[in-house]
Amino acid sequence: MDGVRGPGPRSAAWRLVLITGLAGLAVAGCQATSSPGAAASSPGAAASSPGAAAASPGPGFSVPGTHRTTRTYQISSPVGMVVVTGHAGNVTVTGSSGPGISVTEDADYSKTPPVTTRTVSGSTLTITYSCATQVVCGVAYTLEVPRNVTLQVTAAAGSIRLGGLAGIVTARANVGLINATGLTGASVSLTTNVGGISASFAAAPATVQASARVGAITLHVPGTTSYKVTANAHVGKATVSVDQNATSAHAITAATDVGAITIAASS
Repeated sequence: MDGVRGPGPRSAAWRLVLITGLAGLAVAGCQATSSPGAAASSPGAAASSPGAAAASPGPGFSVPGTHRTTRTYQISSPVGMVVVTGHAGNVTVTGSSGPGISVTEDADYSKTPPVTTRTVSGSTLTITYSCATQVVCGVAYTLEVPRNVTLQVTAAAGSIRLGGLAGIVTARANVGLINATGLTGASVSLTTNVGGISASFAAAPATVQASARVGAITLHVPGTTSYKVTANAHVGKATVSVDQNATSAHAITAATDVGAITIAASS
């Protein structure tokens, strides 16, 4: 099939990618990026300090002495773009029909709570956090957002789960799985270094880009149209069972260094 490549000669350098990625997971889970400090924010989206979170003992990263705080808040300001930057922890984003945004932060730490910030600048909401150096420090995010917003999610070590989104989506994980369901947006970009990608679409996308260094890629798209497909699996097998047309306005590009690629029609 046009644009599909299966196994072929490849340098052993991919093994270094795996080793480096796993090392990155260990480091990200044990050390944070900066010392605590409050970020500037606009009205209605103030930065949250450690003391503002309601602390409740709970399981963290299964490390003795780990603590957890959980905080949920609402963003009522009109937002057209949501940017979530995570370091260690999962990120889950679900699209809804409502205009507001709900955010839940589950922070795990061994000594000092992370400082989480939320900032609205123009129509862009940015959510992130910072930590003092310690054995364990991370924040898992769960968001409910208007389904048509433009979304950018980054996770250094942790999975990314997306559902019911209709806007432009960009998701990138350094070490972690990316799972997306019920997407209807025109443009979707999913990237992981060490992990895998699984995405299903409820409407035919105009552009899909899925890339992994080490991990399998599975894409399910509506079978009601044809697609311009480029699938490159350097060490693995690429299987494409959708109708292909080199002149189609719907383009799918999938590439992995180590892993299988499956592009099929939604059931």
